[in-house]
Parts: sequence; C-alpha cells; structure tokens
Amino acid sequence: MSRSGSDTRQRQLTLSARFNASEADAIRLMADHAGTSVASLIRSATLNVPLTRATRRPTVNHQAAARILGELGRIADTLRAASAAGRIDPNEPHVAAAFRDLAEMRTVCFLAMEREP
Repeated sequence: MSRSGSDTRQRQLTLSARFNASEADAIRLMADHAGTSVASLIRSATLNVPLTRATRRPTVNHQAAARILGELGRIADTLRAASAAGRIDPNEPHVAAAFRDLAEMRTVCFLAMEREP
C-alpha cells in the first residue's frame, strides 16, 4: 500500500521566521507572481537553488479568468431566465448582441486558462 505524500515527504523539518505585515504581504505577492509557494521562494532565496514550480497551484491569471468565467455564467443565466419569463425578447438586437458577447468572452476566458471551451 502506498503512503500519502505527507507521509513520504523528503523535507520533514520546519523552520520559522517572523515578518511584519508588509514584509509578509510582499513575500506572498512575490510567490504568487513566481507561481510557487512561499516556502519554495524562501528556500530559493536563502540556499541559492532554482525555484520549484507549484504544479497544482493556478496562476493569478487563471484565478482571475475563472472568476470572470463564473460571473459571465451568472449573467448569461440571468438573461436566459428573463428571456424564458418573457421579460426580454431574445431576438431584440441588443439582447442578441449581449448573448453573442457573453459567448465570445467565455471563449476568451477558457483560452486564457489554456482549456477548451
């Protein structure tokens, strides 16, 4: 039976350091921009080793695109519900253009996340 990743870690020791709020924010921001963990960033800076890339952590751009994609879905659902209730006419040029624009923005978000729509 294989052991979980936490049971087979090579790095078992934890060191700590104290930072003020602005230093901690700056370190977290640097790690986010590098797409890695805070621990990897500190390890790289102190030991002069290459940064390790966090493979399961989405980049800031992917997170933003995912949030926008969620909002676009909510807007589209609201428009569809209003159309089904007869409050708006889906054939009206402005409404039809809104549906087309939402579909195009959805495609752009998927491409930004390097995924298929």
